[in-house]
Order: sequence, then structure tokens, then C-alpha cells
Amino acid sequence: MQIKLVLSIRSLNIGGAERQFIELVKHIDKTKFDVTVCTMYGGIQEDIVKNIPNVKYYNLQKSGRYDFYKFYRNYSKLLKEINPDVIYSFMGEMNLFSLWCKPKDTKIIWGFRASNMDLSQYGKVSQILFWLQKKLSSKVDKIITNSYAAIEFHKQNGFDMSKAIVIPNGIDVDRFKRDELKRREFRDRYNLKNSDIAIGIVARIDYMKGYHIFSKAAKKLIDKYPNLYFFSVGSGDEKIKKECEEILANADRFFWLGNQKNVEDFYSGFDISCSSSSFGEGFSNSIAEAMSCECACVVTDVGDSAKIVGDSGIVVKANSVDSLFLGLEKMIQSNYKKFGIEARKRVVKYFSIDTMVKNTQKEILKCVE
Repeated sequence: MQIKLVLSIRSLNIGGAERQFIELVKHIDKTKFDVTVCTMYGGIQEDIVKNIPNVKYYNLQKSGRYDFYKFYRNYSKLLKEINPDVIYSFMGEMNLFSLWCKPKDTKIIWGFRASNMDLSQYGKVSQILFWLQKKLSSKVDKIITNSYAAIEFHKQNGFDMSKAIVIPNGIDVDRFKRDELKRREFRDRYNLKNSDIAIGIVARIDYMKGYHIFSKAAKKLIDKYPNLYFFSVGSGDEKIKKECEEILANADRFFWLGNQKNVEDFYSGFDISCSSSSFGEGFSNSIAEAMSCECACVVTDVGDSAKIVGDSGIVVKANSVDSLFLGLEKMIQSNYKKFGIEARKRVVKYFSIDTMVKNTQKEILKCVE
């Protein structure tokens, strides 16, 4: 007999949580689960979910942030009709409404994706939603987070995390893999010789991503090693970028590439990938994606970054130019190709989409045993 499962999320716009949600909907075992997807607002990836076989989809068309009563009524009515065994909701607003609107005997799982949020940077509504989740966290049957850092963050902020478990994000290992043709194309574009080493950072240009630290370490390495080339993939704060350009003093072996659609092609061109975040990471998709493409990784010890790379990378102190410089130098002087091969094996074993989906299914089934 199938388990009636509702998977609910605020919207299906672009984002890390949304990507994981869609992968779960795609790959969950439809012979075991009768799946219904509910959203508040739809979103630009709505058609992807609509076209997944054996999935029912409802956009409840919440008319705005303050449309509480109408949405509550519509969501309650739909859940009463479905009468699900389990609801697994993602994101704050949908977590709360799923708890408030669920039928009496339905089990509820909350999904938490954030860690180390600075609540002062968000509006009053977001702060109230966070506070309400804290007060009601003991009422849910399970909480699933994507990182141990998220559990610690919520514990420190007064949440009841006694029923929380970690299921790391799932990486599409068929998409994120080393492509030798793309590697040659990338390296030819920048006239890289076989002896040249490409070091990349894939992250939005934001204070939390440690771009100032990365730029200072890169400048020291460029001055010391003539065969190093640095690449940044991502856009963001132009002020930070300008400050980093001043640090680099117009270094001709540092390239700002902006946003790129197929980041896996760039990972294929890199030898080493760096995550220089100073705070705020939970589970870093960019680290795991780089590893899946056989990039040797040097990462700062924030969030779950050290747990992701394990023995397949080098972990350094956050907010330290010297530590990052020494970590990158150690990697370029090591057998970084072997590190990359081991990194790929680690992602396939622990962080694939298949692993994420199987572990999620197991936890959902536990709720109804």
C-alpha cells in the first residue's frame, strides 16, 4: 500500500533548496509513495514538476505575504481532501502552514536548510516566522536538515532539535563529472599549458564568501608561482569586486568570469577549487559539485565544509590569509590529481542524489511505522 505523501515548498524559483526539492520529487520511489506537490506561489521551475510522471501538483496561488486567512483555508481544504500520511515541508512559511493546516493524524516533517543566519539582515515578517518555528519546533514529528551546522545553529537559537537528523544535499554525479573535451576547451581559451595550474572559486561575490581573503592569498601565490591562474565564477557586490581588484593590483592571471550557466564545464577546467567562506555555510553545494568534477578542494573550516571534503581535501582556518595561502600552496605542491579522484569517489559514495533520496525515503517511512 502506498504512503500518501505531500511535499510542500514556498515556491519553485531558482535556489539550492528548490533544486534539492525538485530532485527529491523526481527520484522518490513512486511505487512506495503517492506524491502530491504543493506550492504557495508556483515559480519559474513549475513546469519541471508538472511534467514529472505520477506526481500531482497544486499551486495554491497565495496572493501575497499577508494573505494568511485565504491561504490557510485553501491549504487546509486541500490537505483534508488528500488526507496524507506524511507532509514534508521546506522553508519557514510553508513549515508553519503545513503544521497548522494538517489533518489530525498526519505526520509532519520540517525541512531546515539555513545555518548561521544573521536575522538582523531580514525584515520583521522573517523574524516572526523564525520565532514561530522556534516556539512550535517541539510539535513536529521530525526535522530534516542538510548540515550539522544547521542543527547547531537552531539549537543555539532555542529550537527543539531533539528529533532532528542530517541528510546532506544530493549532487547530480552524472552532470557534475570531469569532461575532458570541456577541460581542453577551457584551458585552450586561457592558453594554459599542461604544467599550468588553474585554481577556481565558484561563489557569489558576497562578504560571507571571503573574497578579500581569497584575493590576498591569490596575490601572494601569483607573485611566487608563475604557473598559477585564478578564476572566479559568480557575480554580486561590485564594491567587493573592486576592492579585490585593488588587492590583486591588476594581476593578469586572475580572471573574473561572472555568472555562468554550466558551471560543471568550468570545474572540468580547474585543477583546484577553493571555498574561502568566512561564515554562513551549511552544506556547500559548490564544494561537493567541484569534488564530483575531480577538483582537489581547499576549504575553510565553516559549516559542514570539513565534513564534506573529509580526507580528500585540505581544510584551513577561516578569515586567515596565511592559512589559506599555506593550504593552497600545500595542495599545488601535492598530488592534487589524486586528491581530485578521491574527492569524486567520496561524493559518489556519500553525497549523490540517489543517497539523498534513499535516506529521505527511510526517514519518511519511519514516521508511519
